[in-house]
Amino acid sequence: MRPFTTAVAALALGLVSACTEPPATPAASSQTSAQAGMQGTPIEFRVVADSGNPSSCQRFDAALSRVHTLTRTGATASLTSAGGISSTMTQTSPNVFTTNYSLGGTTLNVVADASTSPKTLQVREAKLGCRWHAVAP
Repeated sequence: MRPFTTAVAALALGLVSACTEPPATPAASSQTSAQAGMQGTPIEFRVVADSGNPSSCQRFDAALSRVHTLTRTGATASLTSAGGISSTMTQTSPNVFTTNYSLGGTTLNVVADASTSPKTLQVREAKLGCRWHAVAP
């Protein structure tokens, strides 16, 4: 009878320890597959000028106010304007991408942050002090 009691106790102990230890591998793989599912999914931004922009920044408003589409592909992303002009962005931290974009001979610094909710896009021009921003759900 003693071997039977020992076997039951060992089985019970095994079941309890199995229930209290969190599974590390499945959670990590499901998180990776969720991130992989977001890759290639386009994010649309409609850029709006900051209210404090100098009047000289208004010449860029029409081009920037159209929809811009961000598509992530691994460590890079592509930002495409409504007119079809694409710019490759580099990942600077997880799901944050940057590029310099030329518009009418002026260089614009663009930062897309897909790591937050809502996702954001910021456009800045250093010489004139122009700024634009957008959010996407």
